[in-house]
Amino acid sequence: MKRPQTRVGQTKPASRVKPVSQPKPGQPARLPKAVKAGKASSGPRLEKSDRALRKQQKALLKRESKLQQISSRNQREKTKQISNVVTSIKFGGASKAKRVTIIASASAFLALFALVIAAVFSPMIAVERIAIRGQKLVSQTEIKKALKSFMGKPLPQVNADEVANSLKRFALIESISVISQPPHTLMIRITERTPIVIVWVDGFGYSYFDPAGVKVGRATNLNSLPVLRISGTPGKSPSFTAAIDVLMALPANLLPQIQTVTARSKDDVSFQLRGYAGQRVIWGDSSNAVLKSKVLAALLKNQSKSDRVTYDVSSPTAPVVRFR
Repeated sequence: MKRPQTRVGQTKPASRVKPVSQPKPGQPARLPKAVKAGKASSGPRLEKSDRALRKQQKALLKRESKLQQISSRNQREKTKQISNVVTSIKFGGASKAKRVTIIASASAFLALFALVIAAVFSPMIAVERIAIRGQKLVSQTEIKKALKSFMGKPLPQVNADEVANSLKRFALIESISVISQPPHTLMIRITERTPIVIVWVDGFGYSYFDPAGVKVGRATNLNSLPVLRISGTPGKSPSFTAAIDVLMALPANLLPQIQTVTARSKDDVSFQLRGYAGQRVIWGDSSNAVLKSKVLAALLKNQSKSDRVTYDVSSPTAPVVRFR
């Protein structure tokens, strides 16, 4: 099929276009039918589209709000779970530390208790040697013999009262102290009774007595202590108590100068000094002992030892010196 040819210099005829009719003067321009139809038909469609769009927007907003609520609730639950976990860890750690402390304390107490039990009953610290200190008048051999039952006994089980009861038969022992010296030594420190006077006892002769009226032993030297002349048993006699009260109140340097003491009653105590002159002192009762001692010391200083005199200091504010 042959195509139409166009010669050079010829122009292609323009396509025909239907002219738009011009409106008449005073009349509005007329739109094409297609435009009218499109305008008429697009109005309801646009309203429906707007309503659908608004509906979709509301649905989206509602969904977004719901998602935010869910997210906020999830966040709160997550925060609460984290807080519970932290609290659980915190209190769990504290409880664990408390349990560890309790277990450690209980273990230490049990270990200490086991150590105490082992120390009390263990033969590793049993008594194998008894050392006696302070004794002079009592035989050390007799004391050890009396304490023989404590040999082999654990040191913590040795009771001072039991030791004292074992030595109770020794009248010369006034008091004791028990000292444990691990691992195997038990030391006993003894305080013997100190005699203060010599008293004649029927059937025994002259004996030493301490202030409590306990016989310390047989007197071997009558010039060592004052000789007490009383009626009754020493320790139970009122005159013995009165004489001891006076002797205990005298100065230490005056006691060796006294040869004999006579106590007729608690208000009538007198003594005789050693020496050729045999000077006597009327003391009276045990009151004002300090003042009486000072007055007597002054009188002895001013008087010759060879003078046969009697010093009466029963009233220390008005002393009397009588010559014989």
